[in-house]
Amino acid sequence: MLTSAKIKSKLEEYSKDELIELLYETVNAIKDAQTYVLVKLEGEPAILEILDKSKKQIYKEFYPTRGLPKLRVVKVEEILLEMKKIGNGTIWPIELLVYFCEVAAQFISKEGDIFEDMGDCFTDTYEEVVQMLNKEKTAELYERYNDRLKVIANTSGCECWGIHDVLSCSYSDLIGVDHDEQNDDADNSHGVISYAAMSMWLKIPEDVRQKYIRNVWCGKCVSTTTIQDLSVQWDMHGIILQGDCSNCGHQVARFIER
Repeated sequence: MLTSAKIKSKLEEYSKDELIELLYETVNAIKDAQTYVLVKLEGEPAILEILDKSKKQIYKEFYPTRGLPKLRVVKVEEILLEMKKIGNGTIWPIELLVYFCEVAAQFISKEGDIFEDMGDCFTDTYEEVVQMLNKEKTAELYERYNDRLKVIANTSGCECWGIHDVLSCSYSDLIGVDHDEQNDDADNSHGVISYAAMSMWLKIPEDVRQKYIRNVWCGKCVSTTTIQDLSVQWDMHGIILQGDCSNCGHQVARFIER
């Protein structure tokens, strides 16, 4: 068996054309190699393309075009692990983890139940995200994902297998969470998303969702702002984003037409 050093030495003996041919044969024969080379050549645009594909794969595990939900834990874990490898050093693995949690919460809210192993995968993934954010040295990722994690923990109808209690406990461990505010939110059901609203919201591409969140009009500031403490409500004509202005704390809202 050749070591990495010996393989490198062998490759140095090849001509440029021979190296290109070898690389071409490798990416055609090995899917992981094809993905790796694609990311190396195209950078973040390639990662975002893979992220979008991965989100669709996860969504189909819960909401297939035909037939019953598959809810295969092994498949979901495989998709999440692949993104961790491909997007290492970027925020996109966390984005996919959070998206999976959103879809799982949406499913349980609608169906009232889920396979126990998938429920465990859901709560374990949620806890993993919390711990990843807690290890960050800056507040950037906390500010990016706190509202979404909060909404997941407060989603109604997730009581099966003790999931709601586990999520609430994990969220309370998130560094930066105001526990008095968290208790008030639980009492007032702040941040609870209806199934219909969540379904429509999650179908919007992530980059577009972020644009909506960052471009909400605040009447007090008389300018556009970023909405925080986000909740999503259903309307017969679309969905309504509700929350607070990140600058002044004034309540703001934005309507998104169906």
